[in-house]
Amino acid sequence: MNIDQVKPVTITDLWSGIQSDVSGANQLEVAAQALASAIHEQFQESVVLARVFVTVDFDALPASNQSFVRELTKSSDTDLTGDVPVLSLVGTSGQESNWQDRRKSEGHVGIPLISSDFVDAIPMISRLIKEMGVPMDWVDTHESELIQKTIGQSEGLFFVTDAAEATDTEGRKIIAAQDFVNEYGVKSVFGVGTAYPSSQLVVMVVFCRDGFSREAAENFLPLASLFKGATGSLVEKGAIFSD
Repeated sequence: MNIDQVKPVTITDLWSGIQSDVSGANQLEVAAQALASAIHEQFQESVVLARVFVTVDFDALPASNQSFVRELTKSSDTDLTGDVPVLSLVGTSGQESNWQDRRKSEGHVGIPLISSDFVDAIPMISRLIKEMGVPMDWVDTHESELIQKTIGQSEGLFFVTDAAEATDTEGRKIIAAQDFVNEYGVKSVFGVGTAYPSSQLVVMVVFCRDGFSREAAENFLPLASLFKGATGSLVEKGAIFSD
């Protein structure tokens, strides 16, 4: 099925098919993998890659993730402290075999939300954060109330109509990985997300080979809240990763 054929009932049916797997998961990454796999399989005519991310404090990450994040920030002037939220990959599914396991990711293991300046230097993440409705003040302060008053009360949508051409106000490509865009014919990118009561963000990002309207992408918004509701207890007790 193509994304532009999606209707609200399509999402309802998709969720019904994975609800037991998501609700029965012992770690968030197991639930997120079920969601990413379902999105890719259901809409494989459109979807090149589907991924699920959640913010996790740096000191709660697996050692391998911490090493990746340290390397990513070593040239930054901002201190990487233990409570910095890291937008971490927890589920992935796509047309390549090495896109089926988060541990095989080479470039998107985790993005530390250290400061608004650091985030602004990454066009896709900056755009995603802003379009989701996350206050940039939160990226600097990490105050829980800012999240709960905004995206914590609803779902947010990130949408890029043309991955090859879309730029930000500084003329930078929103999707910086243009080699990936060109090789796989990525046309549109969208994401849906929300926040847990703990103020941890959860975001599903989907890279597609076809174009479709923003309204078509909006059909996926309920998935964010459904997933949050089914996995809130895992996040509350810190059961994020299997390792």
